[in-house]
Amino acid sequence: MKSLTLLVRVKGMKKLILILIFNILFFNNLIYSKDFKLPDITPKDLVNDGYVLHSITPISEEGARVMIYTFIKNKTKFVSCVVELFDISGDLHICYNVTN
Repeated sequence: MKSLTLLVRVKGMKKLILILIFNILFFNNLIYSKDFKLPDITPKDLVNDGYVLHSITPISEEGARVMIYTFIKNKTKFVSCVVELFDISGDLHICYNVTN
């Protein structure tokens, strides 16, 4: 039972750290976001370019349909996309090159 509790705590800490990292990247460094922003790139383009979807992190503060998709290529290139899933207007997204 202790190992299960420890595993849950470790997973919870990993999510917390991941959310904090994305918070720093996206909200505290808005001045530099233009340098990292990838214009006209969709998650489908990233997959076609050889990136692999690593994780999906929901952003509950923004609503049930807003998530961060993180893609990895060759274990050295990281791209994160803020994706808003909507039925009417289609999917809205902004992708950032994290390893700029």
